[in-house]
Amino acid sequence: MLRFYLFISLMCLARSDTEETCPSFTRLSFHSAVVGTGLNVRLLLYTRRNLTCAQTINSSAFGNLNVTKKTTFIVHGFRLTGSPPVWMEDLVKGLLSVEDMNVVVVDWNRGATTLIYTHASSKTRKVALILKEFIDQMLAEGASLDDIYMIGVSLGAHISGFVGEMYDGQLGRITGLDPAGPLFNGKPHQDRLDPSDAQFVDVIHSDIDALGYKEPLGNIDFYPNGGLDQPGCPKTIFGGFQYFKCDHQRSVYLYLSSLRDSCAITAYPCDSYRDYRNGKCVSCGASQNESCPLLGYRADNWKDYLREKDPPMTKAFFDTAEENPFCMYHYFVDIITWNKNIRRGDITIKLRDKAGNTTESKINHEPTTFQKYHQVSLLARFNQDLDKVAAVSLMFSTGSIIGPRYKLRILRMKLRSLAHPERPQLCRYDLVLMENVETVFQPILCPKLQMSLWFPSDLAELRELSEVLRDYRKEHQAYVFLLFCSAYLYKQGFAIPGSSFLNVLAGALFGPWLGLLLCCVLTSVGATCCYLLSSIFGKQLVVSYFPDKVALLQRKVEENRNSLFFFLLFLRLFPMTPNWFLNLSAPILNIPIVQFFFSVLIGLIPYNFICVQTGSILSTLTSLDALFSWDTVLKLLAIAMVALIPGTLIKKFSQKHLQLNETSTANHIHSRKDT
Repeated sequence: MLRFYLFISLMCLARSDTEETCPSFTRLSFHSAVVGTGLNVRLLLYTRRNLTCAQTINSSAFGNLNVTKKTTFIVHGFRLTGSPPVWMEDLVKGLLSVEDMNVVVVDWNRGATTLIYTHASSKTRKVALILKEFIDQMLAEGASLDDIYMIGVSLGAHISGFVGEMYDGQLGRITGLDPAGPLFNGKPHQDRLDPSDAQFVDVIHSDIDALGYKEPLGNIDFYPNGGLDQPGCPKTIFGGFQYFKCDHQRSVYLYLSSLRDSCAITAYPCDSYRDYRNGKCVSCGASQNESCPLLGYRADNWKDYLREKDPPMTKAFFDTAEENPFCMYHYFVDIITWNKNIRRGDITIKLRDKAGNTTESKINHEPTTFQKYHQVSLLARFNQDLDKVAAVSLMFSTGSIIGPRYKLRILRMKLRSLAHPERPQLCRYDLVLMENVETVFQPILCPKLQMSLWFPSDLAELRELSEVLRDYRKEHQAYVFLLFCSAYLYKQGFAIPGSSFLNVLAGALFGPWLGLLLCCVLTSVGATCCYLLSSIFGKQLVVSYFPDKVALLQRKVEENRNSLFFFLLFLRLFPMTPNWFLNLSAPILNIPIVQFFFSVLIGLIPYNFICVQTGSILSTLTSLDALFSWDTVLKLLAIAMVALIPGTLIKKFSQKHLQLNETSTANHIHSRKDT
């Protein structure tokens, strides 16, 4: 209350002039505030036909008022100096810019202007009665209560509530802009604004610790910045009059921003501002079709959903910027860490787009606890909306001045826009943040399906997977190399089919020539491991499960024992049996391990060459048109021609030196297909 009385004292120094050139809002002198004024209510009508100069209307003279259109009443509050509200003209023009309606300014400046706040508050019910008389006449002329909308500022919010109560809550809508708190806090519902006063009541609370009302008063109550100190408003008394009125008036300017196309302020239903800041309330639920509620003029999008609630009341929170249009853009930052020990601290994040524009957010949450393999979701707010994020920087701080500098090891960071959920989510893997050191990196697209195995179903997904793998390889070359080699050797060593996929992947990851060399070596080493495992553990199993195939292969090997190496090359190029079966059977057939190794190394070069080159080409394609371009087709034809050369030479040699029974071979291949 001390702040309120200081406000009264300082405002006594203000002055206003009384010059008037058009029927407009009453302008009183400071002398009127000192001596007090009797109540006189004027109704000033603005329409699109008379946007700049009002018409004075009353129950017997409607002027340009069209009762078939929506009618919005603007009701101001306590006026200490008698001057018109500085925001009134903008509010009138803003409303008429979004909808063709009647805007009626309820000018009760004679009555609201006084140094004694209680004198003004005592006149609120009288103002409401006068408004009811006018609305009754509108109804008699054919107006509908559904089309009556009242916007009340401070005391005006409670006046609007009193009018709504007289119509048993049948008014279309009431918006309360920081309803007055002094003399109304703790009052029963019939003595203040209440959700039952209209079909839909929305309230913006911007100064709950001084001139405003703290508790919910509507179907949905918006609390910008928690309803407390507003960004950009003075924090000390040295800010002059603005220190007292800035927070209180911010509700009006926030509503004004909703009438412009610059941005739409989204609020998030939550039990408390603390929970909202800690990222616990950024989902509006799947039980209703509307997105999160919008502040201001379009708040009634949530009207039908709130009717179904019991009780039909919701508190919603959001943060704002310091200046008009006040919008902030929210992101969720999901972080999974893998530190052995628990870390506690704050995160600062910066975003940069391709044009070099940057925006920063120090995530003002309670110090977060980062535990190994636990996901932490942080709510970040930015002043700018960057469409295409090209770079992200993170900085971790424990807030400790004295002590060791810690590291935060991030297994995965995911950035997702709440304002634009249709935008792709951005990820980064395996980061190490040094305390108080900014770490800059380029994000990559997150996989579309999380926590599950998925394979590319189209060219776009293949490109996405290729980019993810390529970026990850750049950051972790040794790790990717060892992981790929391990997977390849495991597959080959245990005779698991599917080497073509890994060969294509090698071309995309390591390029055409390094990928080819790697695949040839790994194929040979892996097949040799399979040979050794089969010779120790698998002979009896192979013979018992595939006796006919082993017998046929044994016969062909014995027939070509003198040219065994070339026969093995022939089997790799023109397989009578799958390669994995040949690897398992080789020890049973008494094939020397050295000849086996080099036959795999040389014989599978054409096959590996085709797969690796294909993977390298596919990783560079940008569209389906590029896939069927002449350049791509010629490259693939060239690859096929090169791969045919060794096969042709081996086939000519085999016709002269190898014993091949075409009938038995054909029968064997036929039986292979049947199995």
